[in-house]
Amino acid sequence: MAETFIERHFELGSTDEVTARFFRPVKRELDFCCDYEIAWPDKTRRFHAYGIDEVQALTLALRMAHANLLSSPEAKRGEIRWLGSKACRLLKDSGFPLV
Repeated sequence: MAETFIERHFELGSTDEVTARFFRPVKRELDFCCDYEIAWPDKTRRFHAYGIDEVQALTLALRMAHANLLSSPEAKRGEIRWLGSKACRLLKDSGFPLV
């Protein structure tokens, strides 16, 4: 996988961290692909989003990462925060585009 392009760190519980990493979109045959991963303390899950250009691919990857975080068991238990926000506000306070 390519070098990290951008990333965001979230607090998990009182001591752990979750990191969302995004890689620079690359041209495929007809479109662009933006790979991203979410690194949890015990695992890393990798995903990708496709768009008609680099901007759409990156934007969709940001939205998909937001959805991945929101649907996680940790978010459902209210354990994920960004910049000390209340866990229940992850939907609005993640800094990612709203899903």
